[in-house]
Parts: sequence; structure tokens; C-alpha cells
Amino acid sequence: MSAPDDASGPPLPAGVGRYRVLGSLGHGSMGRVLRARDPNLDRDVAVKLLREDLKLGQADRDSLYARMRQEARASARLSHPNIVGLYDIGEEPGVGLYLVFEYVEGPTLEQELEQGPLPPPRAAELCRELGSALGAAHRAGIVHRDIKPANVILAAAGAKIADFGIARLPGSTLTQDGRVLGTPAYSAPEAIETGELGPAADQFSLAATLYEAISGRRAFPGDDAVTVARNITSTTPEPVAIRAGVDPEVDQVLARGLAKTPSDRFASAVELTDALAEALTPAPRAQMPTLPDVRHRAARDARAIRRDLTVLGLGMVLGASLTASVVLLWPRSGGDPATSPAPPARRRADAPEPGVYPPAAAGDAQR
Repeated sequence: MSAPDDASGPPLPAGVGRYRVLGSLGHGSMGRVLRARDPNLDRDVAVKLLREDLKLGQADRDSLYARMRQEARASARLSHPNIVGLYDIGEEPGVGLYLVFEYVEGPTLEQELEQGPLPPPRAAELCRELGSALGAAHRAGIVHRDIKPANVILAAAGAKIADFGIARLPGSTLTQDGRVLGTPAYSAPEAIETGELGPAADQFSLAATLYEAISGRRAFPGDDAVTVARNITSTTPEPVAIRAGVDPEVDQVLARGLAKTPSDRFASAVELTDALAEALTPAPRAQMPTLPDVRHRAARDARAIRRDLTVLGLGMVLGASLTASVVLLWPRSGGDPATSPAPPARRRADAPEPGVYPPAAAGDAQR
């Protein structure tokens, strides 16, 4: 017995392996994801199947299955709070190879961005979470190959990257047997041109994902896969800092993460996300170790100017206050006789000059 899937897909199987299918979670260019129940461990899981209509040749299918098994074993060793865990892998007649993942409640980043871009503090938090996860995977020798908003789940406990262990066939993003399989909106230029998929390509995809999270729009828009691919390899995304109301350093960090040449990008995805999170989060110099010193010097000089102006302003206020006090206390003519000091007495014409004592007699003056 099968349950009805959404209108865009075939009917759901009643079960896959030992897992009882509960419903559909979504589908993409390479497969679809089902929500299922593990009766042995009494928990919900996410089961991913390859799409039935891919029409891969037997050699390509066997090669893909072998790679998926190998990467699934490697991914199963990853244990990180921001990576969706891989629990199981199997093969079922009529279904083919399937992978069983941790079931995570929450919208995808793609769904969240339908409401608009993330606030800068939340975008900074997302940077740190995704950078930590991708850094752990790359240190373990695992490349994701398909970082994009649809593969980031915003769970209550933090963002999680999904689909580790799902390998893509080189070149399958654009065409397979002459057909377009998906929009390569987040693929690195080298992945499109030569099929090269490594940590630097993951970093490019992550930068494109974070660009969209901050701005609410794609770094490389286009109406079809060919147009998007051409934009990725030949155009530079528009700056987003002014429109998003964030530090202009954000544009510089994103531009480096989206560099066409892999060697021009950051040394790692962690360096990218640390720098971007820092640019999104104003903080004291001691808390900003990664941005160029020129920015910190400018901030320091601005603070010094503000401090000097404050001191000058206080000095002017105090000077004005003292001047006002002197004016108020200074004696004025026409004041109150009871309070004003008496004027000095006038000297008589025959009075001796001040300082001459005793006065000289008239006879002495004639001698």
C-alpha cells in the first residue's frame, strides 16, 4: 500500500527497508526525502532516495552508488551539532540505494528567506554555525558538494547542514543526457567549468548562500541554468552592505569568498565565516581579531576624535560658566546703596599729597 505524495512526484512507498514511510519532506534535482519511522529505535528519520526519472545508465548508477556508500561511511563518522547525522544506508528492490538521516524539525534557510533576509545578528550566528560544521567536515576529508539554502535546516538548537554523504555526478548540475537537472545558483566556477569539487568550491557555495541570507537575493540570478552558470563564471555580485544596513566590510569578505579563482578565496571556510560574522557584529577591538587592522585604526581614530571633541566641549562649558559667575559678582554703578561699596572720598585742594608726612610749612617752602 502506498500513500499519496505531492502532485510533483510519484506515489510514496509504504516502507523502505525496515522504515515505515509517514510522508514526503521534499524533493530536489537528484532525489526526494521521505519522513519515516524507525520501529526498532522508535524515532522518526529522514530517508533520501534517488529520483526515479534520472535515467542514469547502469555504469553511471553503479559508480554513483559506490561513491555514495564510500562517502556515507565517511559522513557517518562526523559528529557535529550543526550537521544532520547519517544513521544508515541500504538498498531496496524497486527503490534503489537509500540513506537514512537524522530527522530535524524546522524550516530550511530557503523557506525562511521567502519572508526576507535575516537580521544581521542572526546572519552572524548562522555564519559561525555553518563555518564550524563545514570546517569539521573538511578536516575529516569530506566535501559536501551542494551547499545551498535548501540544504540548511534552521532547527531550534541551531542551523544544521543536511545531505552530507550525497555525491553528485561531475557535470550533473547542468546537464545529464542533454537535460538540465537543476539551477547551479551556488556552484563554484571551477565546478561548472571542470567539475572540480573541493573545500574551496564548498567555500564559494557557502559564500553565495550567506550572500543570500544577508541580502535576501541570489548572488547570481538568472532564468535558466545556462544563464546562471555564465553569471557565476563572468560576473561580480552587487554589493549588499548599504542595502542591508551593515558594515561595508561585509562586501569585502563576501567578494573574497566569491572570488572566481580558488586561490583568491580564504584559506578555509572557517576563515570566511569568522571574518563575515565579525563584520556583521560591531564589537570592541579585543573581540575583533580577524579583520584588517586598517579598520580598527579607523575606529580607534574616530573614538579619539569623539573623545577630544567631548573634552573641548566640556572646557567651553566650564569657561562660559566661570565668565558668567565673574560678571554676576562684579560691582555695577547705580546699584543698591545698601549693598554697593561706598565711593572713595574726594581729596581737598589743600590736602597734602599722599605719602608726604608731615605737611611742609609755608615758610619752609620759601627757604
